[in-house]
Amino acid sequence: MSDDPEGAGYLDAIFAAIRGGASQLAAMKTWLSSAERAASSPWRFQFLGAARAAHRRASAFLDETEERLRRLGPVDQVPAPLDQLPRNVAAMRADLREGEQHLDRLETDATSREQARGAGPSARSS
Repeated sequence: MSDDPEGAGYLDAIFAAIRGGASQLAAMKTWLSSAERAASSPWRFQFLGAARAAHRRASAFLDETEERLRRLGPVDQVPAPLDQLPRNVAAMRADLREGEQHLDRLETDATSREQARGAGPSARSS
């Protein structure tokens, strides 16, 4: 990847990072959906783990995108349509935060269910 903010390779790297972030965000949502459908399945933790990994990768892609966009200069000096990218990336970041909150809730629920299952009738009668 080019580190020259003026070069075409640099812009290609920005768009590749955006595509990577979007792809990982979609993957996280798919894994979350699978985890919701597998509420009582032992696979649920694997789905949640995959969602967490996709979340981390999406966040890293968005971090890279934001850093590269900062190197282009102030938004008011960046030519259209590039001046719209920071707003679009911010929307992706908000979507990622919502996904993280959903993931946190599902992880908490899965852990609670697992603990309740571990404290079955024999554990309660002692």
